[in-house]
Amino acid sequence: MLVNNRWVRASGDLNGKPISIQYREDWQLAADTDDYGVCVQIAWHADSQDESTGFPAADEQDQILAFHQALQDQLEPGENALVAMMITHDAINQWIIYCKNLDAMKAALDEIPTEQGLYPIEVVADEDADWRIFRQVYDVIRQQEQP
Repeated sequence: MLVNNRWVRASGDLNGKPISIQYREDWQLAADTDDYGVCVQIAWHADSQDESTGFPAADEQDQILAFHQALQDQLEPGENALVAMMITHDAINQWIIYCKNLDAMKAALDEIPTEQGLYPIEVVADEDADWRIFRQVYDVIRQQEQP
């Protein structure tokens, strides 16, 4: 595997609501290869929200975490794609994924089991060889960590 499965978590507030961002600890290894030039963003708009946290309600959060694991299980073994970041804010979960071949990634996404029906997700893809989308979020996190 190109990168390990250790994640770094950052949390804070955005527009008065909690935000949680998780990213791969050694994401730079994949970015430095110049092989992962397509950024795929997947957004899950939760049907339920825990008003005290702003995050999806617990039962839906369980489904979201299972989907996250399924993404890694389906997309990463052949090293065509890497789930690089997950953002949770205002009852929306967003994954930032980088891939080498978009068609291969689409095929892998289609293989994710859907026993309980289709997932409530939206998927967009953009060329992003410089990892600008990832770095925009990552740079803000880094700025917040500095004294």
